[in-house]
Amino acid sequence: MSSSLFQLGRKKFLRAPQLEAKFTIKILMGLVILYFAGSFLFAGVVIYPALSKKFLEQDAISIINSFLVLIFAFELIIRYFLQQLPVTEIKSFLLLSIPKKRIIRNVLLRSLITIYNVIPFLLYLPISIAMFNDDYLLSQVFAWWVSLALLSLSINFITILVNKNNKVLATFVLVFIFVYVVEYYSETEILRSTGHFFDSLLAHPILVLLPASIFLGLYFITFKFLKININLEGSLVAKTGVANAERYNFLNVFRPHALFFKNDLRLIVRNIRPRNIVLASFLFLFYGLAFFPSIEYQSAFFIPFASIFITGGFLLTFGNYVPAWDSEYYPFLMCQNLSYKQYLDSKWRLMTFAVLVSTVLSIPYIYFGVDIYLMILSGAFFNIGLGTWITLYGGLLNKQPLKLNVKAKAFENTQAFSGKQFLMILPKMILPVLLYLIPAQVFNSTVGLITLASSGILGIIFKNQILNQMVKLFVKEKHQTLQAFTQK
Repeated sequence: MSSSLFQLGRKKFLRAPQLEAKFTIKILMGLVILYFAGSFLFAGVVIYPALSKKFLEQDAISIINSFLVLIFAFELIIRYFLQQLPVTEIKSFLLLSIPKKRIIRNVLLRSLITIYNVIPFLLYLPISIAMFNDDYLLSQVFAWWVSLALLSLSINFITILVNKNNKVLATFVLVFIFVYVVEYYSETEILRSTGHFFDSLLAHPILVLLPASIFLGLYFITFKFLKININLEGSLVAKTGVANAERYNFLNVFRPHALFFKNDLRLIVRNIRPRNIVLASFLFLFYGLAFFPSIEYQSAFFIPFASIFITGGFLLTFGNYVPAWDSEYYPFLMCQNLSYKQYLDSKWRLMTFAVLVSTVLSIPYIYFGVDIYLMILSGAFFNIGLGTWITLYGGLLNKQPLKLNVKAKAFENTQAFSGKQFLMILPKMILPVLLYLIPAQVFNSTVGLITLASSGILGIIFKNQILNQMVKLFVKEKHQTLQAFTQK
């Protein structure tokens, strides 16, 4: 039965309209997945020997165990924003004479066979091999790795149960922060008890039965939850609510851009998709934690790359779909006596504000060194001066309308994806790295930082000239954009 449903999924992909575009986005996803997979694999390979050399008096695996709860929390948040059940396919299957139990088993099986579940193999397995080479018994290593794999898969089921409930996520984050603060300022050990459990697991491998019980328990709870809630009249029906009529008069100080700022704020507050995208962009602030703690082991390529991501999360998530966010009322918007220049300028100012906020929130990275924060600051100048314009031009190439009140999967909006739009991603990723690395290799890192920051400053100085050219491009594509946004 499951194989038949998998074959239906394959046929759905091959028979879908604009198949070439879907293959293009699959290639892009493959490149992104390879990058992050390589990062996890690299971390798994170097972290154990690095900790062993740096902390001679401590056991490296005990240090890793103490941080596992943070890894699990981060994994849960990532899954919350990116992972989702295939609701459309479930609706189709419920219309057929297929037992609901079989449909749910297939859904749960497919949820386990995803890219999100490769962390146990890419991150934990190299650490396990290093432990075995460091004279740990095979039974200890096997129990440790299997326990982590089962707990990681358990987070998969927790994500399904949460089902993108913002209140649940907010409660989890607040509780986690509260527990962390209490533990930091007192002698109470709550989060550290997770590390103590895995230390005990190495001494008593039989404790692997506890993570196994958690995994099986969550599987049956999730199975029962889906069996009760998945039906055509219940949770799969689109929900409606009362719109927020807030006027946001405090934005009037930003005239003549106040109208557009209010519109963007209402769009984010009222609709699920942009709201989740904005929340997800906040996670980019933590991107540097994957590189800066072990900077001596990192390639010179990844440091400026990570710095751009830290302050550019909003550009890469929200800004990349301008003007597609306005697609549901774009014809009405274009019929008004509104200035295209003010419209684009308001988008530029919104993205600039997001970069400035991210730059301020990234101040704690000074802990890793002033040079690191200067790199982030230079990247922020690039994002404001050049990254915003590259993003706006890339958004112009995306003429696929967006459904605002749909909980989107990652990389869901693929129907209008083109080779041009793919090429526009490269400058945002590669250009800042080259602007830093070439002068840094020829002269020194200071010259690299100045070059990267100067490129953004030039973009700010010539803002009006660039904006005028951008307006001409948007006006030229206006009718094609209107036609694309009105297609159903």
